[in-house]
Amino acid sequence: MNPQIEEILKGSYDLHVHASPDSGAERRLDALDTARYAYEAEMAGFVLKSHEYPTTPLAYVLNQMYPGLNVAGAIALNRAVGGLNARAVEVSANLGARVVWMPTFDAHAGMSRAGGGPGITITDEDGHLKSEVSDILDIIKEHDMVLASGHVSPAEAITLFREAKNKGITRMIATHPGGIATMDEHLEMASLGAYLEHTFLSCMPDRARLSVPELVATLRELGTEQCVVTTDFGQWMNPPAAEGMRMAIAALLGAGMEASEVATLVKGNPNQLIN
Repeated sequence: MNPQIEEILKGSYDLHVHASPDSGAERRLDALDTARYAYEAEMAGFVLKSHEYPTTPLAYVLNQMYPGLNVAGAIALNRAVGGLNARAVEVSANLGARVVWMPTFDAHAGMSRAGGGPGITITDEDGHLKSEVSDILDIIKEHDMVLASGHVSPAEAITLFREAKNKGITRMIATHPGGIATMDEHLEMASLGAYLEHTFLSCMPDRARLSVPELVATLRELGTEQCVVTTDFGQWMNPPAAEGMRMAIAALLGAGMEASEVATLVKGNPNQLIN
């Protein structure tokens, strides 16, 4: 492996990884093998994400098996866990969960973009944050968790981050807003303290949403200090997530980014968010 890539990969942290078991999609690897690849690559760790179930108990076991690897548990507030369910968030928090995603596959905005719906919204008809979301933010604040916007609309995400900031929440991620939010909306979310997520999955052939040079141009325009690069890997046709992180690092360097910039995106900012 290229020494520069290896140096950045060691200690990197992937904030968005999928693995089986998963009833909704075929996954390349189960959680055990996903963790093994990350451990062997000497990554700092990753967030284990499921759209269907809280992953903290599974993350706990993986951390026992691979000392020194930090696999973070999470919960996504889709219908499988009761939607905007403060009790489910509280239980996950007490078990040690680090990340709370607002609705993803069941979010109304995301379902509408795919021609489906209706789905879950986090704001009412007047654009105000729903009371149950406010209760969830209180739990996130109490446990110093990471708030991620999920697949809600940019307008909902901005309302969410504004209220979260007012409550003193400092760990926030705008979930892959590229191609959905405008540049002004990106900048407004960043101004509220949210890190802007850019997934390497969007550059892969099965998605082909943007090229690596386009990704680099966006990162440069937004500034690396408020961005993170994740893989969002786990799909059956893609490599293991740890290899995806290596590919992302290599691609960003190959497209002209400085090693220090890439390290900020995959190591500095993610570790600051999760730890």
